[in-house]
Amino acid sequence: MGNAQKIQAKNILQLVEAGRAGDRAAFDELVLLYQRRAMRLAIRILGDADEAAEAVQAGFVNAYLNIGGLKTPEHFENWLLRIVTNAAINQARTAKRRVDKIKIAGLGRKKRSITPPDRESAEELKEAIKRAMTKLSKKEAKAMALFGLEDLSHKQVAGIMGCTVAAAKWHVFRARKKLKVLLKDYL
Repeated sequence: MGNAQKIQAKNILQLVEAGRAGDRAAFDELVLLYQRRAMRLAIRILGDADEAAEAVQAGFVNAYLNIGGLKTPEHFENWLLRIVTNAAINQARTAKRRVDKIKIAGLGRKKRSITPPDRESAEELKEAIKRAMTKLSKKEAKAMALFGLEDLSHKQVAGIMGCTVAAAKWHVFRARKKLKVLLKDYL
């Protein structure tokens, strides 16, 4: 770790400690530091910037309300990204339930037939991935979003998910296996 990284880590730790003590301005600085990363992560999970912004906002509110319970300030980033990931996944599942209710009520559009990948638009593929991600277990979706979409290491994924590296690898493996089946018409 270089000097600049050590200084930044020390400053972040001070901000986390101040936030835990109830300093709203310190927490606001943490939001500014992590907002872009949290947005990228939520967009990868949800596929829509507006939905991602809602999930990130919900995640930051949840983090603010619960920062006093953070036992290890050194793990703030993993803790925060776990909260944002959960908020995004919960939002995706809620949206899927709404769509399913509409389909059940007969108000949804009829499904279009799947065309070969060379004729698929990027938007259709994005929607297919979004639908497929909602069919994964919560842990699989989280692991896939962090590892496969956010390009984090298995170790970082494990830290965010609160599991072992082996468990994180397993969740990624299972997610890939399921996505391969769910997206077979697009691959």
